[in-house]
Amino acid sequence: MTHSLKQLHSQIEAMPSDWVKAIVLSWLSNSNGNLSDFERLIAETADFSGDYQWGKIDTEYQFQPLSESQMITESLTALQDYQTNKMGIPHEQVKQWADSLGSDRELPCPE
Repeated sequence: MTHSLKQLHSQIEAMPSDWVKAIVLSWLSNSNGNLSDFERLIAETADFSGDYQWGKIDTEYQFQPLSESQMITESLTALQDYQTNKMGIPHEQVKQWADSLGSDRELPCPE
């Protein structure tokens, strides 16, 4: 393997599998199969992923960063709470709120 292929291999190993799948599908659909196109897609994704943070919105609507393990714990707790109480926010209400973000008429976060 060349140095470039070794780097590419390590970058792919570190990525979530769904990201790799999306990159490969994009590469197969939108290029002539050139390896440099694949490397470019990997690099663009790596650049994007460095800015990504796990977190939640607190009661004052401020973003609070969390580690990935904290986010998983939060998600599992919310799922268990839903399964126990069978109470939650309807999908359509969440979708309307999310669609309103960044618009002139942002809706309050559903509770």
